[in-house]
Amino acid sequence: MRIDIGLTGNIASGKSLVSSMLRELGAAVLDADLIGKSVLARNVGGALDQVRTAFGSGVFRGSQLDRRALGNLVFNSPDLLFKLNSIMVPVMTELIIKEMECLHRTSDAVVLDAAILIEAGWQSLVDEVWVVRASKAEQLERLMTRDHLSRDEAVSRIAAQMPLDQKLPFADVIIDNTQDVEKTRKQVESLWQTHLQNR
Repeated sequence: MRIDIGLTGNIASGKSLVSSMLRELGAAVLDADLIGKSVLARNVGGALDQVRTAFGSGVFRGSQLDRRALGNLVFNSPDLLFKLNSIMVPVMTELIIKEMECLHRTSDAVVLDAAILIEAGWQSLVDEVWVVRASKAEQLERLMTRDHLSRDEAVSRIAAQMPLDQKLPFADVIIDNTQDVEKTRKQVESLWQTHLQNR
């Protein structure tokens, strides 16, 4: 029987780690962040044009979007982040629905990996919501290291997201990623057996 899982968690919580583990176990993984990048790179639905109109040429280098400049802008302003999501989410939703259907042609289990799963309303597209949890200190350290951000930049990105305690009520499953990788792997493998293989 097929199943769609929405995998979410705040930035640098270990979502990508968990999605890679699920991929190794046999799930097809759809990365919403990559879809968003593709939408802008290909100007799907005129999204890139809308971003230029909404945020100005200051977030571009010539014809190329400066993602870091845009991030610094929207992650310091809830209103601007809402404006960006208003442009991106409708276009991305259409693509996600199509991609999930395509992936089900070859896989019973499809995982939608999306930091903004709840904010975008994409929980309605999946059967279960899995939330990956990490401490704010861990998020901050990972984010600074992974994305080469200053502490202030990392703090603003964490603060811009829906707080974890507001996401947890949507969770059918909570994955604790506050310990070592092997303990996270054991949780994922157990969930795969109980929620997926035996479904």
